[in-house]
Amino acid sequence: NAAQSEAERYFLDGRVYIEKLIDQPRHIEVQILGDGNGNAVHLFERECSIQRRFQKIIEESPAPNLDPLVRDEMCEAALTLSAAANYRSAGTVEFILAPSNSFYFLEMNTRLQVEHPVTEQVTGLDLVEEQIYIANHKKLRFDQTAITQNGHAIECRICAEEPNNDFLPATGIVRLLRLPKGIDVRVDNGISEGQEIGSAFDSMLSKLIVHGSDRLQAIESCINALHNYILLGVTTNIDYLAQILQHSKFRSGKFDTGFIAESITELNANTLGRSDIDAVLLAAALADASFHQTVFDVPDLHAAIGHWRN
Repeated sequence: NAAQSEAERYFLDGRVYIEKLIDQPRHIEVQILGDGNGNAVHLFERECSIQRRFQKIIEESPAPNLDPLVRDEMCEAALTLSAAANYRSAGTVEFILAPSNSFYFLEMNTRLQVEHPVTEQVTGLDLVEEQIYIANHKKLRFDQTAITQNGHAIECRICAEEPNNDFLPATGIVRLLRLPKGIDVRVDNGISEGQEIGSAFDSMLSKLIVHGSDRLQAIESCINALHNYILLGVTTNIDYLAQILQHSKFRSGKFDTGFIAESITELNANTLGRSDIDAVLLAAALADASFHQTVFDVPDLHAAIGHWRN
């Protein structure tokens, strides 16, 4: 009755329906391409269970510890939906996966999503190019047998936010920006030095995507890239993301959408505080040769007068 009263008050309609509660769910999605001419393919799945405030911050493909039969069933379900809609474009079909391996349709996003580079890295396909190609009323250029997953890819969303303060958005001016580089390291960047980061837009600043021959290599490469991602002037979640990747539960691949909420105390305890950051910056400045020369380079009197002595 309370739910009906609430619905009546807010929506002028007291009808309610009950959904099944899925405890400890995983969030897994399937990327598809359809040409509107009866042809559609899936590009396998992405694991999207690492979320804070119901928003994804780390995605990967293939999904770890996913039963191959369940993967096949999910991909087939996504294609069935595409066929029923005669879908044309790139799209993502999202599912909730229960611990029992039962899965349930969540939603479909009829566009490319933030995490599409993960799929690009493991399939070798340019999804933006394919979407534009299809939009020109052309048929798909390949069939399902031509698509395979190669290696493992992970994406981290670099956001201006304060993990230790309930992930509240952070503002400031980008004083220094050095992006990580390396083989199989990709950064889709949206900021530059001197840019002001305000509160009027989404907090995501860039995306870090890495590819490895297997999941462990991808994790280590991603941690290394995060450690080499330098952004000063705005508080970000860079260190927090590295802590997640180093967590034993993440590395085991045995996690669900409640991972961050359940591990928040442990993760925050390992995150650098303001005083720690200041100490690191001071140490870096003192170690810098140019800083030494300009600030502490006191002239040597004997060197200045040469070999002359009185």
